[in-house]
Amino acid sequence: MTSLKTAAAGREAPVHLGFSFTGRALEYFGIWIVNLLLSIITLGIYTAWAKVRRLRYFYGNTWLDGHNFEYHARPVKILIGRIIVVALLVAYNLLVSISPIFGLLIILYLLAFPWLLNKSMAFNARMTSYRNVRLNFRGSYWGAFLAFVIMPIVALLTAGLLFPLASKLSNDYIGRHLGYGSARFETRAPLKALYGNLGATILFVIMVTLVCAGIGFLVGSSLVTAGNMMQGGGDELLDVLTFGPVTGALIGGYIALALAYLFYAAGVRNIAYNHTVLDGQHHLTSSVNRMRYVWILVSNLFATILSLGLLRPWAAVRTWRYLASSTGLLAAGPLDHFVDEAAPEGNVGAAEFFDIEGIDFGL
Repeated sequence: MTSLKTAAAGREAPVHLGFSFTGRALEYFGIWIVNLLLSIITLGIYTAWAKVRRLRYFYGNTWLDGHNFEYHARPVKILIGRIIVVALLVAYNLLVSISPIFGLLIILYLLAFPWLLNKSMAFNARMTSYRNVRLNFRGSYWGAFLAFVIMPIVALLTAGLLFPLASKLSNDYIGRHLGYGSARFETRAPLKALYGNLGATILFVIMVTLVCAGIGFLVGSSLVTAGNMMQGGGDELLDVLTFGPVTGALIGGYIALALAYLFYAAGVRNIAYNHTVLDGQHHLTSSVNRMRYVWILVSNLFATILSLGLLRPWAAVRTWRYLASSTGLLAAGPLDHFVDEAAPEGNVGAAEFFDIEGIDFGL
């Protein structure tokens, strides 16, 4: 017993290593504008090279413990994958336009989804390295089918009551099958915390709805004063003072529901990261502020629209920097002992399918 206590006392305390991003909006703007112009001139062919340039910039400027990440995909392979995906999507839409019966092909898509997911995750992982050691992903068909096909459907059928369980299964699945060289990650997101996050999301929706109802009441009151509707009788006054809050609440409800996913996703990210361990000893951390995250994305959207897209690089850098600064690693020791290993490379076509469809399952 004494020797165990001595050994425990001799261990070094875990060191918190924060992620950081050193990219700059003006610097990325140069890359972005060239990517955009060349993509237009080449009728979209250059988008494969644009994607590689973009990810190499963001990965290369993301640092942990004095080392940056790297992205290794080759543009030609990405282009081939995109051509295949676009051809399949065009063929599907043509078939559906010929006869609605071809819409039943969605069943085949659902059956193929787990395979596509695993191959996409494997490809993106193998194209990412840190300290010359690549990530890898080894998924299982039925595990992915349960986590990403069955559970989302069940959660919808229960009016969202099982969303936390669906979030747990999907994040645990990704973390459990993700590796860094020969070491493995392990994610065990607690269901209680996920339900707490759902409760906070519901409160967020109620708060936004009430705020918008209050704004509607103030606007209605202002209209009454400005139009001097007091002279028109009590009915007009009552109508305006009632119409304002009700309209505000309805608008606020729609806005809140649209933002609820962002709020909920930020909370899930924190929970999943904070319960993810690498090699049984290094703990990931995440401290994303849900309200700030929503504000960043919403203000990014408005800035991009009002600038006719010119502030898109600034928005991308701003978001990436915030997420990087909110992520860390409690390292139980040095990070230079990991060894790379051969692993399945995945399928670039599957990865491009998710990219084109805008589906992101990153942990």
